[in-house]
Amino acid sequence: MRALFIRWNIGFKVMIAGAAFIGVAMQLFKYGGYMLRYYTVQSNLLVGFFMLYLLYQYAHQGHWTKGQMRLKGGLTMAIVLTGAVYHIMLRPQKTSEEFWTVENFLVHYIVPWGTLLDCLVFDKAKCYRWSDPLWWTLVPIAYAISAVWIGVTLRLPIEDNADSPFPYFFLNVDKYGYNGIFKYVIALALGFFLFSYLLVCSKQLFSMKKKAK
Repeated sequence: MRALFIRWNIGFKVMIAGAAFIGVAMQLFKYGGYMLRYYTVQSNLLVGFFMLYLLYQYAHQGHWTKGQMRLKGGLTMAIVLTGAVYHIMLRPQKTSEEFWTVENFLVHYIVPWGTLLDCLVFDKAKCYRWSDPLWWTLVPIAYAISAVWIGVTLRLPIEDNADSPFPYFFLNVDKYGYNGIFKYVIALALGFFLFSYLLVCSKQLFSMKKKAK
């Protein structure tokens, strides 16, 4: 039974890494290198490379450390943010032709929710600290700050984007001003933080139930 569980664990991580790299490669080939400016692409690459790192570690060490699982928890929430923001805030702006593509489903649905499922099913029940969500929340905040800085100072254009030189409408300083984007970023960071705590709590509760048995 344990051997089967491990095979599924490894196989799921291989699938997620493959989906992330294929989805990003398709987007870069189709739209160009400027896609690297998007949080979607960056978060998919982070997840893909980290899954490969975990596979390498398991092949050489036969296990994963608690620290690696805590880091994976942060990357899990980072990619879940990708899927949630796209579906709730960006999907309504897309045409059916833009939505119904293989690369879109890979980077916005398969990888985000597959990574969350991998975390819930395969990661150890009690591997996080209560302070972890605070550190995890720095990831989207750091992206927002860097994206705004590049847009304001370098003014590097993003093709086929009405909010260029900003990657997302909620980071468009020219349109909403600093106060406007600050409200968007704080709201997203708060949502990210709360859902991160929900993940930690769910793992803690699962651990308590296992001990009770």
